[in-house]
Order: sequence, then structure tokens, then C-alpha cells
Amino acid sequence: MRRWIVFFAWLGLAGQAWPASNLLLESIEYINVAGVEAIEIGFSDPVQYLSHMPPERGLELRVSIASPSFPPRKDVGPFTQEMNAPKDSLIPLKRVSLSGDDAGDLTVHLQFERVVHFKVGAGSRRNTLRVLLPEVGVQPTVAVAPELAAVSSALAAEDEALARILQEGRKALQRRQLQRAINIFTKLLSMPPHRYLRDALELLGVARERNGQKAHAKAIYQKYLQRYPKGEGAARVKQRLADLISGQMKPRPRLKAKKTMPEKGFRSDIYGSLAQFYYFGQNSIDGEASTLDESLLLNQLSLTWRLRGDDVEIRNFFYANQHYDFVSEVERPLTIESAYSKYTNDRLQLSGQFGRQTGSSGGVLGKFDGLKLGYDLSRRFRLMAQTGFPVDVGDKRRIQTNKPFIGLSAELSGGDQGVDILPYCLHQKVDGIVDRFAVGSEFRFFHPLGNFYSMLDYDVSYRALNIYLFRGQYNWRKATSFNFNFDYRKNPLLFTSNALINQLQADSIADLLDLYSEDEVRAMAEERVGSAVTLSGGVSHSFSDRYQLRGEITRAQQIYKVDDINAGVLASENDSQTYLFLQFIANQWINSRDTTVLGVRLSDTRTYNELSFIASNRLPLGDFWRFDLRARADLRSNEGGEELIKLRPSMKVDYLSDATLHFIAELGYEWWRYSGNSVNPDYSRLFAHMGYRWNF
Repeated sequence: MRRWIVFFAWLGLAGQAWPASNLLLESIEYINVAGVEAIEIGFSDPVQYLSHMPPERGLELRVSIASPSFPPRKDVGPFTQEMNAPKDSLIPLKRVSLSGDDAGDLTVHLQFERVVHFKVGAGSRRNTLRVLLPEVGVQPTVAVAPELAAVSSALAAEDEALARILQEGRKALQRRQLQRAINIFTKLLSMPPHRYLRDALELLGVARERNGQKAHAKAIYQKYLQRYPKGEGAARVKQRLADLISGQMKPRPRLKAKKTMPEKGFRSDIYGSLAQFYYFGQNSIDGEASTLDESLLLNQLSLTWRLRGDDVEIRNFFYANQHYDFVSEVERPLTIESAYSKYTNDRLQLSGQFGRQTGSSGGVLGKFDGLKLGYDLSRRFRLMAQTGFPVDVGDKRRIQTNKPFIGLSAELSGGDQGVDILPYCLHQKVDGIVDRFAVGSEFRFFHPLGNFYSMLDYDVSYRALNIYLFRGQYNWRKATSFNFNFDYRKNPLLFTSNALINQLQADSIADLLDLYSEDEVRAMAEERVGSAVTLSGGVSHSFSDRYQLRGEITRAQQIYKVDDINAGVLASENDSQTYLFLQFIANQWINSRDTTVLGVRLSDTRTYNELSFIASNRLPLGDFWRFDLRARADLRSNEGGEELIKLRPSMKVDYLSDATLHFIAELGYEWWRYSGNSVNPDYSRLFAHMGYRWNF
């Protein structure tokens, strides 16, 4: 059951190419899974969980992921994106960041306010990651006297029902249905001994305090500390009690009597962030003067307006960016990345979302401008519909009204079986003819020993398989896990719009239809589509809370359709790559909070072979400073006998002055040296960026 979701997005990129990644953090959501509190992190594109470190508990969590939207690329420098976490009385999360490098290594960092236990795996959708917090809000079973053993045994069978009751109380507390929350927690405390007594007592005190019943809350907090003097809950309650007492001691001005009215209508919250970053790059080629190749100012704004009623929540979100390139003196106008309003009615079991949003299921393969509706027919069956226009990633400033689509989908939950099936059907047009007519399904399976996700997408109009995806994770032992991934898809994905690829005589499908029949246009689209297959497998082993070793092998093969020597003729071209990757992660080498990563990658492609060495250290100092040191060395042999050595050291400094201001600066240098059968001159580049983010 969803409890809170927030969006804060800003992007910090270092290197020559901008933007560095299509993959972005989009959301942080707090949910409850079978009575266990959890964090679900949403991304703009599909992701695969690989490993995490430390294995079980810590103040920070490092999660390695993979995404088809972020393959190894040589034209992209390291990047970092960060989100502040929403405030919550149970989840002690401070912030989440996503970082990537030109080797294709993606890492998600979670920073907590205190040490927590966690379990990490795939999320409920293909673009999410889930972090379970089994000890947050759940305490050890209360000791039961022998004469109550039979009662305790019976309660154990009803544990799931008790968890649901507790969750309803938390939900009422968050929506400020305070009297209802008080009634629920009081009911739980009146039951025979069970493992949620500690939580119910703490939350009853919170509900009383928020309801203005300070004396009741004070008595409950004192009672809690008498019963449970130790544990993470005791620290929270001690702080609440101290704040309550100090607040009562402070002198306050006399206020006029105010008539107490029952709370009605909506409660409003507005928050967001503003970020500005400046990027600088200057290259030097042997025998030539230095050249300024990058001087760019990036501005970003995110804004959330949240309205909450008793059973209704409306969340409005806006995220946009704009930049000015001082080198070319070109200003890119404001680009809206996301802008939508989401409506949820828990009483009616109805939800809707309208605007520019990410399509994470139902056959929608990217962002779209439109409407998505959902209705729970039962606890295990949800019906969904969506309609709109896909977003053109090359021109996000316009709406593609010539490509309308409509889709129907469902979500069938297997409940305790851990199996979810999500069938869908989607029909999309382009300039009046079929662009895509897809049927398919997603499959999810969750188990303590692992999980898997599968997706099949078949185009009925072309009678062709567009996508088949299977990925999973198997926890062999407590410290050892395996991951695997098989991805087959058309390359590019099959749409009638592909008929415009390499077309010189038409700018739209409507133009082509003036020259050719519909069947001929569809044949052109098929001729321009190849295929891509990726197979990967990996293993990670944690030797302790401090050391982890991870290895991975990836084999990828593509068939492209390219222009032949003869004008207007298309030919096939094959390409393949093999990557071997080994990574060692060590915590607490320099201080109690630092993380060191050492990696080696072997790349075998059709045009070059390369051996890469990567080293980095993430070093927090005190509560405000964080240093990221990184170095990379590449030894490449290109076809034709050319040899190349590349070195790239960099250092990034973060300073968090308070909860609202975050300053960042990075400086790096890139050095290329050619040898062997090469005619290329040596090359070097100085790059830097600096900026700030203000949360309001």
C-alpha cells in the first residue's frame, strides 16, 4: 500500500558530452510489503538489480544496477544525480543518488539518518528498485507467559491481519485522521500479546501528540520507555519526549481562544528545488592552440504540490530544464521533462494520472503525454487504461498529436504465491495508419531466494516479436547471489514510423503516403529494422560488511540496416561485443564511512580491444563535506594496428551547508596518447563543473 512519494531531480554531469545519460531518478516511494516497511526507487527507464554493499546493515547503502539506457560509451563522462528523500516518521532515509561512468557502471547510493538493516532486490515494476527495511516498525516478539502460549500461537496465524491493522493506523496518522488512528492503535494495544505492541504504543503517543493531547502523549512516551528501554524505537521516543517537555517549558504568547472545528477539505504542501550548474571544457591537440569546447550553464527546476484529504490525494509534479551554450551562443528553450497531476482515491480504489509521465507498464515503452486510469476490481485484480501521445526524445518541446495511442491492461496478483501477471493490448497510429498494434504481458515472481521479471511484446499488425526480456536474481547463500539477463528486441523497435529512417524525399509518414501505398510504407519500415540480443550473467560475494567481490560477463550482438553503396539500397551489418568485468568494493579503508571501488574491464569488439582499470574513493568528512576521487586508465588496440592510452583522473567536492543548500565542484583532466600505426595527434582536455542546489 502506498504511503508517500516525492520527486526531486537535479543532474550534475562531468565530461564533454551533455546530457550523459537518458536514465534518470524519478521517484522515491515508501510502501509496506506484507507488514515490512520498504523504499521503492523509480527510474525513467528499465533497470536490473546486480548487487549491493554492505550486505545487511549500514548507515549508507551502495547498489549496483544495469540499464539498457546506459550501455558502456566512450563519449560520456561520469555523472551524478541526487534526490532528497521525503520526511517520514518511520523511514530514516536522507537522500538517494545515481551515478554512472563511461564504463557503463551504474550505482545507486542511499544515505540513512541511522544504521538500518536492509534487503535489496527488484521492484514492482521494470523501472524500479526495492529496499526492504525489516526492522523498521517491526520489533521482536514480546515474551509470552506459558499460560498464554496457546493464545500466542493463535495470534501467530493472524500475524498478517495484525500487520494490515497496524498499517491502516499508520495510514490514518499520515492523513491526519487522528481520532481514527488513536482508535486503531488503542484496539491493537487491547489485544492479547503480539509483536506489534511496541509499534502500536509508540504510534499512539504520536497520534495523541498531533491531536493536541500533550499530557496523554507524555504519559504514553514514559510508559513506552519503561517497557522498552532499549532499541531503535527507544531513541526516537526519548527525543519526542524531550521535544515535548522542552516545548511545554518555552514561554508562548497568549492566544485568542480558537473554536475547534473538525478537519475538513485538503491539506496543502508545496516543495521543490532549483539548481544551476556551469560546465567548462578546454582541449589541446599537439601542434595546435587550446580550444574551448564547452562552456554551458544548466538550469533546472522541480516543483511538487501535494493536496491531501481523508481518502483523496492529489499530487502535482513539474520538472524542467534549460541551458545556454556560450561556445555556440545558442540558448535551448525551457524543456519540460515531466509535468503531471496524479489523483488517488483510496475509498473508491480509483487512481488517475494526467500529463507528461513515464510509461512503466501496459505496453507504453517510454514517456508519453496523456492520461492513465486504474481501478481495483478486487484486492488481486486491477484494471488499467491509458491514452495519449508518445514523447519524441529528439524534440520534447512539442506533443506528437499525429501518433495517438490507446491501451488496456490488467494486473493479476498471485498474493502469497508471489506471482504477478500484467497482460496488455495497445494500439497506436501515425498519420492515420497503424504505427504499432501490440499485445503482450509482463510477469513478476518474488521469493526469499530471489526474483525474476519477464516481458513479451508482440506486434499483431506486423506479426513480429518486438521484445522478449527475462532477468532474475538468485540468492544462493546469504552472502552470495547470482544475476542473469536475456534481452531480445528489434533494433530499432518496430514501428511504421521507422519508414522515415534515411528518407530524403519525405519528412513525415503523411508525405510518404502521398508517394507510396500503405503496404509499401509498412514494407519500408520492416526493411529498416534489425535485431539486438544481449546475454549477461554475474555473481557477487560479500566476505564481510566491509568487502565484496563482483564479476560479470556480457555478450551483445546487433544486426543493423544501413545504406548500401547504391543509393536507396539498404544492407545488413553485424556487430558484436563481449565485456568481462571484475569489481572489488571495500568499506572503511580511510575512515568509518568511506567506500573504495577497484575495477577492471576487458572489452572485445569488432573495431577494438580494450583493457580498463578504474579506481574511486568516496570519502565523507564530518557532516558537511564529501570528497569523490576517481581515476581511469584505458589501454586500447584499434583495428589497423593503432594503439591508444587514455588517462582520466578527477576529484569532486560536495558541501552540504544545511538541509536546503548543496554546493558541488569537480575538476578533472583527460590525456590521450597514440602510438603504433596511428596518424592521430595526441590529445588532452581539462574539464570542470560547479554549481548548487537549493531545496525549498
